Amino acid sequence: MTTTHHLSADGAPGAPSGPRRTGPLLLAAAAVLFVVGCITLGPTGFVADARRAVVAGVETLAAPWPGTVRRAQVEAVANALLFVPVGALAALVLRRSGPVLPLALGGATSVLIELAQTALPGRVPDLVDVAANTAGTLVGVALTTICLVVARRSRRGGARRPRRGTGAALVTATLLIAGVAGCSSADPSVPPGSSVLAGVADTPALGASGGGAMTVENGYVADGEELSAFADVPAITGLDSALRTAVQDAARDAAADGVDLHVSSGWRSAAYQQALFDAAVHRYGSPEAAREWVLRPDESSHVTGDAVDVGPTDAMYWLSRYGSDYGLCQTYGNEMWHYELAVERGGQCPPPAADPTAG
Repeated sequence: MTTTHHLSADGAPGAPSGPRRTGPLLLAAAAVLFVVGCITLGPTGFVADARRAVVAGVETLAAPWPGTVRRAQVEAVANALLFVPVGALAALVLRRSGPVLPLALGGATSVLIELAQTALPGRVPDLVDVAANTAGTLVGVALTTICLVVARRSRRGGARRPRRGTGAALVTATLLIAGVAGCSSADPSVPPGSSVLAGVADTPALGASGGGAMTVENGYVADGEELSAFADVPAITGLDSALRTAVQDAARDAAADGVDLHVSSGWRSAAYQQALFDAAVHRYGSPEAAREWVLRPDESSHVTGDAVDVGPTDAMYWLSRYGSDYGLCQTYGNEMWHYELAVERGGQCPPPAADPTAG
């Protein structure tokens, strides 16, 4: 009886190179993509709980170096780590194609996820996330490529082949990396504690025509500032009293759950709102496009004191789950930070409008 050996790429006896070998890798790749999909597009409650746990862990690790790690940096690193397994498994499945195709597939996957965000309430696509995801894919492809080269050289040198359990260990490791590291990047909507006003406020138009309105007396809150719901400033005291009480009650209960709920924008004067609208027109190119994000003074509920923008991101998620207990509802699907007093406490919030223009 003759025994036939399958030859590996270097001519040495090796394992069969057909479906038996690629099948587990394809299943692992599908599993990783499923996990990534759940993390980036999954239910709000799951994302919020997982994200809080990961952020708390990162903050604990960064405690010896206070002030050196910002939440935005944590988000960027997590977005990159989320796609390291994607790049690693793509490089394994397509190892004969070189590194370019796996890298391109990782970037394309990130772009598709960001495009899918446009169909979900409160999600806003972000090119920064695509860049971070692609960077993570590059790291995964590079690590896998190096490991394959080292393994090939070891086999040529007569070293023992890795045990079959090595593949299973790699699959398990990639799934764990995707599941744990990705939780903190699951919300690609907006940077924590900010809104579209952050970008608008940086435009030249606001500095040129509306700089005089950017004062505390007009309700101005600096980009990135975390304003307490109990602060004695016009942005808070100018709110409708019932709305202010509801936000303060929510802030107390959120704090009991370990979530810091802050106000990134509250009451605004008509002058400040007009300056924001003018800047939005400058940024987005037309009044129609600007109104998807910033309304005119006579249309804005911020000017009447009937709206509040909250942050950071975990507070937005917390309020999306429990806001109706206080009568607070997300008003616009493209602004997960914007809340108004829309129902009685404990009532059911109506579906948010697609954007301010739909109102």
